[in-house]
Amino acid sequence: MAQTATSDLDYVRQHREIWALRPELRAVYHSFFDTLLEVAGSRRPIVELGAGPGFFREHFPESISTDVIFTPWVDVVCDGCRMPFRGASAGAVVMLDVIHHLPKPLDFLAEVSRVLRPGGRLVAIEPWITPPSYILYRYFHHEDCVLSIDIAQPFRSTGKQAFDGNAAIPYQLVRRVRDQPAAGLKLVRCEPFLGLAYLAALGFKRKRRMPGAIIRMAEQCERIAGPLGRLASTRALLVWEKA
Repeated sequence: MAQTATSDLDYVRQHREIWALRPELRAVYHSFFDTLLEVAGSRRPIVELGAGPGFFREHFPESISTDVIFTPWVDVVCDGCRMPFRGASAGAVVMLDVIHHLPKPLDFLAEVSRVLRPGGRLVAIEPWITPPSYILYRYFHHEDCVLSIDIAQPFRSTGKQAFDGNAAIPYQLVRRVRDQPAAGLKLVRCEPFLGLAYLAALGFKRKRRMPGAIIRMAEQCERIAGPLGRLASTRALLVWEKA
């Protein structure tokens, strides 16, 4: 199992160490990255938020990588609610497992709307809440999963750290924007999926490589489950588009 990090940068470095040791985990993430790029389409430039260890940048070197903390693998250090980009300057903003860390998700959507060009997209893959996944995130995950939140400011504590998260934020954000669309952004896709390959890989909790056969079996089980499997989804692809 991974050791406990003593700082944000230490945490990111541990992720890079595990990444280097585990090709099957890299394959799972590369699949996520390919999905983000496919949905972004030809929209350029692509800005990544929450770049941290720089994995997406290595996969797609043309991206502009940003994070709220400094690491050697990001181009820009900034808050997602206050990005140092001109209005209507980005073709797409992509992110993987970032929304559920945001202290002000609605303000973030407004800032993305400012930065995106007309027709630009915000593309994210995030935790998703179903009855089975709620149990997973609430009782077997190191981050919180609290449904009773104020989506405008979901973290009550003023001492929130960069990697503090609440897996319920993306689900509650989608519920909110479906009823009250964010200024300038329209939710055009919300596609929950099981995410069995990631679960089988055990994420960054494990340093030792998992047998590839286990990952392939998980992928096959997800294909067999088909639409019914979405009733137990642990992840969702979320896409907003600027009018």
